[in-house]
Amino acid sequence: MSKRRSFKPVKITINGKVRTVYNVVQAGNALLNDWPDQTPAAKVAERLVLDVFNDAAGPEQVRRAFITAAKASDIKYSS
Repeated sequence: MSKRRSFKPVKITINGKVRTVYNVVQAGNALLNDWPDQTPAAKVAERLVLDVFNDAAGPEQVRRAFITAAKASDIKYSS
């Protein structure tokens, strides 16, 4: 994993399972596979994950969108 796709860790709790997300790929996997509901905020975060791989967004944008998606889905998080 390229350093340019890493960001400051975000700890989330989904269905009682705690996980720490360190990079864009992990954020994308969590959004696609573990997220309880597809809110508009989660969809924005998913699009930003793809944008990083097209050099149209940066990892910090993904991190901010990921946290916003967690808030919108009532997912406990800490950063």
